Amino acid sequence: MGCISSKENNFPAYENNLRDRLWMWGHDSGVYDGPDGLYNIPLSPPISMADGIKDMGIPNVCVIRHGVPDDDYLTQFKDVKRIAWTLSMGTNESYQTLKNYVFSLRDRMPNLTGYFLDDFFRFSGERASDNSSVIDVAPAALSMEEMNQLYGETLAYKRRLDLAMVLYTHQLHPSIQWSMKYVDVVSLWIWTGADIQKIEENFKKYRSLVPDKRTLLGIYMWDFGGKKELSQDFMVKQLDFALRLYKEGQIEGMIFHCTPLVNKNLKAVDYAREWIAKHGDERC
Repeated sequence: MGCISSKENNFPAYENNLRDRLWMWGHDSGVYDGPDGLYNIPLSPPISMADGIKDMGIPNVCVIRHGVPDDDYLTQFKDVKRIAWTLSMGTNESYQTLKNYVFSLRDRMPNLTGYFLDDFFRFSGERASDNSSVIDVAPAALSMEEMNQLYGETLAYKRRLDLAMVLYTHQLHPSIQWSMKYVDVVSLWIWTGADIQKIEENFKKYRSLVPDKRTLLGIYMWDFGGKKELSQDFMVKQLDFALRLYKEGQIEGMIFHCTPLVNKNLKAVDYAREWIAKHGDERC
């Protein structure tokens, strides 16, 4: 099995090189970093999402943010190759707030190629497996009826945009399967750095539950679960495995998390930047 064909992707079709299939998770500076943040991330000068991806040599960005920005905010994305914008930040309330705005961007931003449902599921698959009660349908930010309607609306629009969802390895449980028919892409993430040691095992589990969905592998550059800096050894391990999956055609690309980390002198980020420079032009 080789790399996933660009024919399976939306305009602009992916080129036959790794860099073109790399994305970055975009957050606004100061939202999760700094002294008041939950994850002990050090503060650094503000950096825009567009400047963050340039720093890393990544062409595409996922704009993940609460609320509706002003028009000046959008100018940073003019020269970005592909953009995916969040439709939900893990709650139904955020979905109701964001949906009409994000849909309005489709006619204004020709480089908008998709939408994201961030933190979609509201449960831990590990706890569900340990619980004697049976969970058939994992609780989520959107109901089954809302997902069916949303997917229909994405199909009805005059150009095809991907609907993608976030899934964590600690949520790998049969009860997530109901949602897969309503999305085009899954982004799989490892929340806790120590779980990178189980990356191969968890990816096999993922494919047993979701055998054929297009997948972007999430690459954390900070240990959010551990609330500490991610070791370079863990970064090496997850990138080595990600490259293998990519060359085998198991994933169509990767998403590096996240833009505010790029100017904090973190070893994992520095390694990732060098890795992208080294492997970005590789063809399948």
